[in-house]
Amino acid sequence: MVDIFAFSLKLWLLTRRPPGLPPGPPLLPFLGNVLSMGSDPRITFRRLRQRYGDIFSVYLFNKPLIVLNGYSTLREAIVCVVGTSGELWREQRRFALNTLREFGAGRNIMEDKIHEEISQFIEAFEAEQGQGFDCKRLVCNAVSNVICSTVFGKRFEYTDPLFITFLKAMDENVANVGAVGVLNVLPIVRFLPGDLFKFKVTMQNVEKVESLLIDPMTEEHLKNHDDDNVDDFIHAYIKEMRLRKAKQEDTTLDSKNLKKVIADLFVAGTETTATTIRWTMIYLLNNPEIQERCFREIQENIGQSRLPSIKDKTNLPYMEATIMEVLRRADIAPTALPHTVPHDVQFRGYTFPKGVQVIPMLDSVLRDPDVWGDPDNFRPDRFLDDSGKIVKKDEFIPFSLGRRVCLGEAMARMELFLFLTTMIQRFKFIPVDGQMPSLDGTMGITNSPRPFVMKAIPRV
Repeated sequence: MVDIFAFSLKLWLLTRRPPGLPPGPPLLPFLGNVLSMGSDPRITFRRLRQRYGDIFSVYLFNKPLIVLNGYSTLREAIVCVVGTSGELWREQRRFALNTLREFGAGRNIMEDKIHEEISQFIEAFEAEQGQGFDCKRLVCNAVSNVICSTVFGKRFEYTDPLFITFLKAMDENVANVGAVGVLNVLPIVRFLPGDLFKFKVTMQNVEKVESLLIDPMTEEHLKNHDDDNVDDFIHAYIKEMRLRKAKQEDTTLDSKNLKKVIADLFVAGTETTATTIRWTMIYLLNNPEIQERCFREIQENIGQSRLPSIKDKTNLPYMEATIMEVLRRADIAPTALPHTVPHDVQFRGYTFPKGVQVIPMLDSVLRDPDVWGDPDNFRPDRFLDDSGKIVKKDEFIPFSLGRRVCLGEAMARMELFLFLTTMIQRFKFIPVDGQMPSLDGTMGITNSPRPFVMKAIPRV
């Protein structure tokens, strides 16, 4: 009888939530809610939200995860729950944001670099000459090269072996992110024989990128730095780093953190931008009338004799609204990055214990019928007022919000506008043999399009 009681007590302890933790589905011993999660967290979390409300918890094995839904919840939580960060994070992020903002002002160094890449990109598209092809490779090449040019001051030819190696390593790590994520809740599995959860290959790829690209480029910049010739991110970082040290200020700006920031910029500025461009192609193929309306607006305001400039943005509201609708409808990053609570926090009647991971569900806002009315429809006009001007809604948060907004947002917005406007200016995109690409994506680090082919017909 004692053994049965002890077993029952142990089972009860393994399947109960601590007092104060948000509610959630029943737990299995040791497994938590893993077996009921499904491959697409959006579907699982929408279902759980209907039952448990805007704030609920799930367990991945023995680790709780708190999920936040709805605009008001996310806005408040960004400040109260996940807004606290260490000085290292704040200083590095502040410098990166300010530098990228400066690159986009005045002479607009960033726009010059994007234009340089667009010219090569358009040549690559023209080489296809109306044949059916998958644009993924060309788009990833171009977007990655913009980051290389901005960070290193150097672009690569698409056939460069080093560039190909770098892209392959990045692509593998993006594909493996789901498997590697298991290590966050079960770190011990990295010591198992073989590489079931892709930890070893992921670390090999990280080391490869660092040793072949980031380390040599950083050392070269340190050796040849000139404070009067700052035209890329690394030189800007070195200049500020040395300035603060000369003033004997306490700072986290150093060579080691520089390499980490470079890696963050590649993650923030490549996958989401390349994925958004591909989703735009899919929506234009499925909605040819929207593609033609964008082209007419470009033709009337720019023509075809010059490349679009970021200064043209205010004169192309429908083009801008179309990009915004892709970012909303495609749901590229349905969750913001998980954040760890640094200490016990009281939030809306619940206790978020120290160390718990919190996931803000951007999907719950971008697809909220109370905000958008018909969230499943692709309708750029929702971002235009009666006079045809852009309407900015607070709930439009594809890059997250507040102090947690995506580091690469400014660069991504500029890239998306310049690349997509130029593509529509130069080509008409049509499906191959009438086969429309799927509007359903595949969940990984982003919600990515399924493979598709299209034709790019030069406009005359």
